[in-house]
Amino acid sequence: MPTPSSRLSGPAERALLLLALLLPAIAGAAERETRLYPDRPIDFSLYFETASIDIDYGDRRVDTSIDRIGVIWRERFSERLQLGLFGGYAFLTQGNNPPTAGRELDGWHAGVSLDLDLLTTARLNVFASAAWVYQEMEEENNGELVNISWNEPSARFGVRARLGGPVHGYAGVRYARLNGEQRRRGGGTDETRELEETDSTGGFVGLELDLDSEGYVGISAESGFDRRVGLYFGRRF
Repeated sequence: MPTPSSRLSGPAERALLLLALLLPAIAGAAERETRLYPDRPIDFSLYFETASIDIDYGDRRVDTSIDRIGVIWRERFSERLQLGLFGGYAFLTQGNNPPTAGRELDGWHAGVSLDLDLLTTARLNVFASAAWVYQEMEEENNGELVNISWNEPSARFGVRARLGGPVHGYAGVRYARLNGEQRRRGGGTDETRELEETDSTGGFVGLELDLDSEGYVGISAESGFDRRVGLYFGRRF
C-alpha cells in the first residue's frame, strides 16, 4: 500500500497546516457534545460519480478518468457528529500513458468520513468534514499486469440551506491531495512510478431533494485537481 509523500510545497503545505489547526477544534467540539444518541440513527446512500484528473507522473501529466460506484453508511453519534464508512467499485482509463493505453483498469475503493455540524438553524447548516479514501485498480493483458493505487485525504467547509419546499442547496471550499504509485509487472518489465497531485484546493456545490420524510436524492459537482460530478440516493433510518 502506498504511503503519503513527504514532498509538500506552496498551497498544499498551507492547506495541510490549516487542516492540522482545524482538526483539533473539530475533535474538541465533538468531545464536548455529550448527549449521545442511544439508538445511533443511520444514513445509508448509494452513489455514482465520475472524475477527471490530470495526474503528475513527474515527467508529464496524464489525463485520467475515474468512475466510482459505491455505498456509504453513516451513523450519528450526537447532535453534531456523524462517522461513516464507504466503499465500492472503481474504474480507470487514461489517454496519454503507454502502459494503460487502450485498457480499462478496474478495482475497488474504501474509506472513512467524519461530518460535524458547526451551526444549525431551521433553514441553515454550517458544517465541516474530513475523509480518507484508498483506491486500487489493475488490469492484466498478455502476461503484463498494470496496477494503480493511491491515498486521497480531503477536508471540506461549507454551508447548506433550504431553498424552498423539499429542496436544499449546499456549497463550500475543499482540500484534497493524491499520493500513490503505478506498478507494471511481467513481460520482462518491472517498473514502479510515483504519482502525486498537489493542486489541492477547490470548491463544491450541490442540490438535494427530499423524497419523503426520510428519503432523498442529490447531485453534486466539485472543482480542484479532481473535477468531479456525482449522483446519489439515500435514506435515513
